[in-house]
Amino acid sequence: MNFFRSQNVQISGFRINALWWGIFFLMLIIVVRLFYVQILNNEYYFKLGLNQRSIVRDIKPERGRIFAIVGDNQDDQLYPLAVNKVYYEISVDPSKISRPQNMTDIFIEVLGIEDQEEKDKILAKIKKENRFYELIAKDVPREKVEILQERLEEIRFDINKGKSEEEQLFDLTALGVNFVKNVLRYYPDKEIGSHILGFLGYGNQGIAREGKYGLESYFENDLAGLEGQVVGETDVAGRLLTGNDGKAVENGADIILTIDRTVQYATCKALEKAVAQYDAESGTVIILETSTGAIKAMCNYPSFDPNEYSQVESGDVYNNLAVYHSYEPGSVMKSIAMAVAIDQSKVTPNTLYNDEGEIKFGGGYTIRNSDLKAHGMVDMKEVLASSLNTGIIFSTSEVNNKIFEDYMKKFGFGNKSGIAISQDNSGDISSLAKTGDIFKATASYGQGITVTPLQMVTAINVIANQGELMKPYIISRIDYPDGRQEIYSSVKDRQVIDVSTASQLSAMMVHVVDSGHAGKAAVDGYYVAGKTGTAQVADPKTGKYHLDKTIHNFVGFAPNDEPKFTMITKLDYPTAARFSSDTAAPLFGEIAKFLLEYYQIAPNR
Repeated sequence: MNFFRSQNVQISGFRINALWWGIFFLMLIIVVRLFYVQILNNEYYFKLGLNQRSIVRDIKPERGRIFAIVGDNQDDQLYPLAVNKVYYEISVDPSKISRPQNMTDIFIEVLGIEDQEEKDKILAKIKKENRFYELIAKDVPREKVEILQERLEEIRFDINKGKSEEEQLFDLTALGVNFVKNVLRYYPDKEIGSHILGFLGYGNQGIAREGKYGLESYFENDLAGLEGQVVGETDVAGRLLTGNDGKAVENGADIILTIDRTVQYATCKALEKAVAQYDAESGTVIILETSTGAIKAMCNYPSFDPNEYSQVESGDVYNNLAVYHSYEPGSVMKSIAMAVAIDQSKVTPNTLYNDEGEIKFGGGYTIRNSDLKAHGMVDMKEVLASSLNTGIIFSTSEVNNKIFEDYMKKFGFGNKSGIAISQDNSGDISSLAKTGDIFKATASYGQGITVTPLQMVTAINVIANQGELMKPYIISRIDYPDGRQEIYSSVKDRQVIDVSTASQLSAMMVHVVDSGHAGKAAVDGYYVAGKTGTAQVADPKTGKYHLDKTIHNFVGFAPNDEPKFTMITKLDYPTAARFSSDTAAPLFGEIAKFLLEYYQIAPNR
């Protein structure tokens, strides 16, 4: 018996025709669509596809470096003061980590973590549930990262054993560890020279980095370079296939300074010690190469670490007092005033003057010597050696007020020095334009006018350099990435006083060190020229001078016959001694002794 009965099923012709017409219309729609896309709208869809696989990548330039020299000529070894260092930020994705303890042990060992609490924190972060990001460490150097990556690759290889190709972990990201590369500015000498350099901080928007203060600010455009771009196509995995379009990146220029790192280091350390020893609030030292005006050292204290520039109590510490702080210089100005008087043939070193201890001016002004004594008949050498206010007023009394003002300007006072560094201050000698002899008189011993330390040492350098003003400079050259070099060299700005005037003043300043108030600036075996200055400090609120605040400074050069260096040492508000002869002068002597030995200058006495 058949349970199944064959049946002849017939399909109607109508259904077959309907199927064929359906396929025809579907093909027609596809052809029309392809015609629309590929022919009529070809350009639009070509650009759309290109945009989907094209990529624009910004290329950050490498910031230019800053170097000092080590040695007595520009061809000697370079020492890095500001460089770029690669650091990494390490993070984990706990959701991907299958061996938390193994990974924790590696982090602890390689990163050198010893504190148990910190060890526990790392393990806790790696084991967190429902977390996709946990920061492990910041600012990790490349060397440690390479070791970490090598150790973590061992774990990845072990995990992949026995897994199918689909289950393989192909990189450390799949393992749950991420490394983000950061290029940070690094200053190897930390506080030493930070006021020269400034630091790399954040701009107004708080995002982009830019130079702040010092050379980092002044040469921002040269150091920063120009950002580039790569425009190309990527594959489906995001890998760059082509990259011929775009803009080439231009790295920043390198800057080589006139600063001698050995001199800078020794000077800054001596200043730091002196500020503490004499209980001063702050201090400054500048050393010029006499014959060129090249700055070999520029130190301020207190200082700051530009690597940790935010870790300061006040932003005032960023100010470069060597060029920014204008102050009444006191008796160091007497050397300049005496130079004017001798250059104008009003006095000679041997001109005699009867010192009665005070001089009266119209308007009820009386000027006295700082020791309140009358010294009787003295010559101009003794006026400078004993730092007599009345004597220096006598020496300039017959110099026309306008001529005196012009001389002060020729010495560099009242105008910015033009040094290639931020915060260059002009000081203030505007009182000399006023009517009345009292303004010239007070200016002759350093009151009623303000100068910067750089202006003061530059002016004294005129005497050391046979009457010629050398424009101070701190940049030796700039090396651009395309091979170009911009060379900076000494500039003979102008002849301020006659060569014979400079020679006479130089001898008089040696007498100040040998027989006057500046004996502690002396160096055995050498003729050292110098002048002390204990300056009063004006109170802007009352218009009078503070009774308990003074600024001590000393200016000088050595050796006297062929000076190698000219230097200013300045201490603000010291309380351990009353006069600069006991503070700024011995600091000068200590550094001068080092310099004479460092430059291997033979004794000349």
